[in-house]
Amino acid sequence: MDRSSALLVAVSLVALACGRPSPAAVASVSQIVVEMNEFRFRPATIVLRAGRPAVIRFVNRGQIAHQIQADSLRHLPVTIVDAHSRVEAPGLDILRLQPGATATLSFLPRASGRMPFACTIEGHQEAGMTGVFAVR
Repeated sequence: MDRSSALLVAVSLVALACGRPSPAAVASVSQIVVEMNEFRFRPATIVLRAGRPAVIRFVNRGQIAHQIQADSLRHLPVTIVDAHSRVEAPGLDILRLQPGATATLSFLPRASGRMPFACTIEGHQEAGMTGVFAVR
């Protein structure tokens, strides 16, 4: 396991403490990479499993800032790790990335369903920069 993978597993372990899945469940987590560009997420549909940790690395490959906002994440505990910080929060309002920036978002989807998200910078969502977490 390379150093970045070890860090992600460690972050997931911390984020999933206190009644969440065991470390053995976290060890099987794989990272999903989502590219942000003008004006789309790739992939736009991210398949997740209810009750299993989600570790998603967002990479802004665009020439302008992009962000992700999902109402469904406002009340789920999350951990966000970027090049300069690590933040644990009781929910996520917006994750904004400047061009070339990367951040990893970890959370535990609790129930099956479709969780839409979008880049809510003015005009981006209207231009088609939307996606969905498909939780099974």
